Amino acid sequence: MEVPRSEYPRPQFVRPDWLCLNGEWQFEVDAGDSGYDRHMHTSDQDLEQRIVVPFCPESSLSGIGNVDFMPTVWYRRSITIPQEWAGRRVLLHFQAVDYDTTVWVNGHEVYRHRGGFTPFTCDLHGVVAPGETAVITVRARDDNRPSQPRGKQSTRYENYSVFYTRTTGIWQTVWLEPVPHSYLRRPRITPDVANGQFHLSQPISQNSAGLKLHATLRDAEGVVTTAECRADLDFAPQLVLPIPKARQRLWSPNDPHLYDLEIELVDRDGQVVDRATSYAGLRSVAIDGKKVKLNGAVVFQRLVLDQGYYPDGIMTAPTDEALIRDIKLSMAAGFNGARLHQKVFEERFLYHADRLGYLCWGEFADWGCSGFGPMHDHQQPGIT
Repeated sequence: MEVPRSEYPRPQFVRPDWLCLNGEWQFEVDAGDSGYDRHMHTSDQDLEQRIVVPFCPESSLSGIGNVDFMPTVWYRRSITIPQEWAGRRVLLHFQAVDYDTTVWVNGHEVYRHRGGFTPFTCDLHGVVAPGETAVITVRARDDNRPSQPRGKQSTRYENYSVFYTRTTGIWQTVWLEPVPHSYLRRPRITPDVANGQFHLSQPISQNSAGLKLHATLRDAEGVVTTAECRADLDFAPQLVLPIPKARQRLWSPNDPHLYDLEIELVDRDGQVVDRATSYAGLRSVAIDGKKVKLNGAVVFQRLVLDQGYYPDGIMTAPTDEALIRDIKLSMAAGFNGARLHQKVFEERFLYHADRLGYLCWGEFADWGCSGFGPMHDHQQPGIT
């Protein structure tokens, strides 16, 4: 079968090597939450059903279409880690699983995550190596506890009021990525319009003597600026990327200009240990009384309320083109942005919003809960 939603899931922090794990997985509903006691995490017995990941089992695109309550669900898939990744660590990424998730690989518990809207990563070093087979087993628990952030998901069997069909289990892309033993983690990029520069805070997995961090900012004309610093003193070296006045171009809905950013981790011999690409928009946001200012000027926000629901995918867009279509339809109707309502939208939606000049109010799915901020959306230029 064709792999669904096979586009790169993390457009603001890109490495060339990766493997999409979307597609057919084994699946089973565990109505009594007894699967662990029945050793489903170590069993080699096939699960009862087949599901198309990344679509939730409530959706028609998943091939399941079960809209009843599913307190616990299990997934399993076997995959051979590419041999060409030899000598590198292997990371297993889940972009979103609702809600309380445990992951086992070859019977070993590798990660536990609580939260239905944020990504998490399992480091498989010491569990499975390139060239070997990984049996990935996932248990997702999802109930109706009032303390559990649910957004617009219905707590009743049926839809009611402003609450809609639930999403259980995996609902965004699952993927593998090889990295070196010292590797770059996701950076924090902060625009500084007043001084015409970007501040880069770049976490690294581990430091060793002689490591350096090198960053290159580019636009359509080529290299704008470069910066370098030592990366062997702490785990989050800091860089400033000053932009020459002639190359400063602010991000706005009328001119959604984005700079390309290349980040490299270099060893004492000058060899590149790790490399990733990103992007950034130079813009400022401020509140002046009841006015919102973008780059110092009042911006009138004509926003739609975007629920982020799809008839066939529920909270998961059927295609990347569907995300783009939503934005373009809104803009064609005269709107310049959206309130992303009670849901952390997938990163590709935010990427398309950034490049199309679409303002977004980022919002977490709380519905009475607090303390679960979506930190990974901090540096999206379109997020206000």
